[in-house]
Amino acid sequence: MSNYLNNFGRSLFGIIIVLIFLSCKNRQSTTAEIDSVFKDSIFEIEIKKTIEDLYKVYSKSDLQWVDFYKDKYTIVSGNGAIKTIDRDSLRAYWEKMYKKYNVILNNRGKPTLSVSGNQAFHYNTFDEILINKTTNDTIENIGTWVVLWKKQNDDSWKIEFETYNAK
Repeated sequence: MSNYLNNFGRSLFGIIIVLIFLSCKNRQSTTAEIDSVFKDSIFEIEIKKTIEDLYKVYSKSDLQWVDFYKDKYTIVSGNGAIKTIDRDSLRAYWEKMYKKYNVILNNRGKPTLSVSGNQAFHYNTFDEILINKTTNDTIENIGTWVVLWKKQNDDSWKIEFETYNAK
């Protein structure tokens, strides 16, 4: 009988050791998950600041906002056309726009944000007016801006994809 209990005790001890080992293994993955959530939270703070910085210069009609784009990025226009555009072309387009129009950002919605790893998706509404500098005619531009940001090797965030819908 004591031999039976001795063998039973060893088996029970072995089972406990295996359970402890498995429990520690699960904790490692939990730690990795916590690290990932923490990193995403840090990235969320960074990208929110980046979006605010972009809007700060955009609202002043300062072309520095173009620097928030990757050298080449993808845009889906309102008609559904998908294009790859370089940042210099974007800058040239907006230089012409700023020569012709005063651009006034009346309002923008609070960005809705989702961060995963080194990418962040965000969208927000916007309401701006373009005033022709010659005729004072106005164009009301109200819509939604949808953006995919990617963290760069230099730790900056750059726009690599955007689309928008304006009325």
